[in-house]
Amino acid sequence: MASAFFFDVDGTLIYHDKEHHGTKVGDEISTLPTERVQDAIRELVASGHHAFLATGRGKHSIEQDILDLGFEGIISMNGAKAQIGEHVLLDTSLTPAQVEDLANEVVRLGIAAAFEGPNESILLLPHTLPEGFENPFYESPIAHDFEELLALAPDLNFTKIITMHTQSDIYRQSRYLMDNYTLLDSGFVFHEFVLPGVDKGVALRAIVDALPEKPDAVYAFGDSENDLGMIKAADVGVVMGNSPDYMREAADIVCEGADEDGVARELERLGFISAHGSGA
Repeated sequence: MASAFFFDVDGTLIYHDKEHHGTKVGDEISTLPTERVQDAIRELVASGHHAFLATGRGKHSIEQDILDLGFEGIISMNGAKAQIGEHVLLDTSLTPAQVEDLANEVVRLGIAAAFEGPNESILLLPHTLPEGFENPFYESPIAHDFEELLALAPDLNFTKIITMHTQSDIYRQSRYLMDNYTLLDSGFVFHEFVLPGVDKGVALRAIVDALPEKPDAVYAFGDSENDLGMIKAADVGVVMGNSPDYMREAADIVCEGADEDGVARELERLGFISAHGSGA
């Protein structure tokens, strides 16, 4: 029978370090998994198994070359949205009132926050940011208050906000944020605020339950806090060697890091794909 596999992207399929966003290939940085990991996913799918992405990103920010590896569906926005093909199973968004309140709180606090939805990302940069502030976010349209945010995205179709670790001492003091949203550590330089109940584990179960036939087993691969729910929800949870201790403790298997082809190596050891050779 076929098994189902769920793969986080950043830090799992794709390697990151503190200075770079992407997989190191020699002296270059790629936004794709290594060739060995790409080949592993293709072989897994060709063998008849179900493969799904499970990412904090919106679908709009997933490289097409990754989507083309053969994934059957996507969990995106940390579990706010789940789909098999184009069939949407879960779709949780902030209300316009919540977006306005979040924007006003970001401005009040003077922090940087990316408002991200399934189709776009808008960076809110209040005028009161500290002098010398360096913007680590990807290139996105910039707003300075709610009115400008509304002008850039009239439908206000957002799911979460992304903030910076370096400003955590500020936003952790916000009762509005801490009381009304769940704070997740992305494992890199960002924290994310999501609606309570948004969880990759919940989305994983929704997809598994929607499959025409029950999978033989469910495997989940991840590396950071926003993967914890699906690691626990899967029959076998696999975390990367670059994962923090609390993720290792929750997992059934710890494999090599994303910079060491960890996903491919573990799929080989589990017997789902052919061995790469003596280095496997």
